[in-house]
Formats: sequence, C-alpha cells, structure tokens
Amino acid sequence: MSSSSSSFGSKGTLTLIKSGAFLAAALLLVAPMSTTDGAKADAQGRFDREQTMLMNLKSQPNSTGFFIIQSSEKSKMIVRDLTKGLRQLEEVDKAYSKSRGRPDSRHLEGTKLKLINATRSAERLHDELWDTFQDLKKSISETLVLDEAKKGARD
Repeated sequence: MSSSSSSFGSKGTLTLIKSGAFLAAALLLVAPMSTTDGAKADAQGRFDREQTMLMNLKSQPNSTGFFIIQSSEKSKMIVRDLTKGLRQLEEVDKAYSKSRGRPDSRHLEGTKLKLINATRSAERLHDELWDTFQDLKKSISETLVLDEAKKGARD
C-alpha cells in the first residue's frame, strides 16, 4: 500500500493543481458577468441560483462532495484498522502455533486471506471515492465555464 500511496499522493496533488487552475479560469470567466435579468448574475459577478446550487455540490455541509469526502476518510480509516487487525492476527497465530510445537502451522490462514481481501476492497473504495470527488469538481468547473461561454456568445 505504501508504494501506491506515494504515487497516489503525487497523482492527487497534480490533479488538485489542475482542478485549482481550472476553477480559477472558471471564476475569471464568471466574475465579470453582468446582465439585466434579475435571476441571473448581477454586476458584482454573483452567481444565479442554479450556478450557486451547482457550486455548493462540492463543498457545502451535507452536499454530494461533503458525503464523498466523508466516505473517503472513513474508507481510509477502515484500511488502517484492517491492516492493524491483520498484523495482530498474524502475530497471535504465529505465537499460538509456536506454543503448540508447530511453528510452521497457521490456524487462521483463511481469516487472514479474507482480511487481506477486505483491506484491498477498502483501498479500491478509497481510490474510487477520491476519483469521484475529483471528477465532481472538474465537471462543476467545466459546466460553469461552458455555461458562461455560451452566455457570452449570446450577449
């Protein structure tokens, strides 16, 4: 897991930088908006209701992004806890076998394999949740930029 974590961290950082740059570009396009329609953004560059709802999906409490991030953190804790449990199981199994005069026997091998599989599943879930959150942020930014580009072409 440590080798995938280091590459995951650098991949995540690069994705985060790209997302930040994309969001900055979106905000630059959206900020100067002005229209006479009261339902749309006003001269100060505020978003209309639907744009605000879209942006709130990624970061507000009890939003889609919030739930994805919380689930991602929980999956990370699950991986950590299962890894600790696996190490404990291995040590107890080794000590028990040694105390019975059969140091090469493993009585809990089936449980160990299931625990390894559960840990891998939790790691995959964490990765999938992280990718989902990154995709959500990117989709929101792209949608806002495209919306403003279409709106600018009409004006």
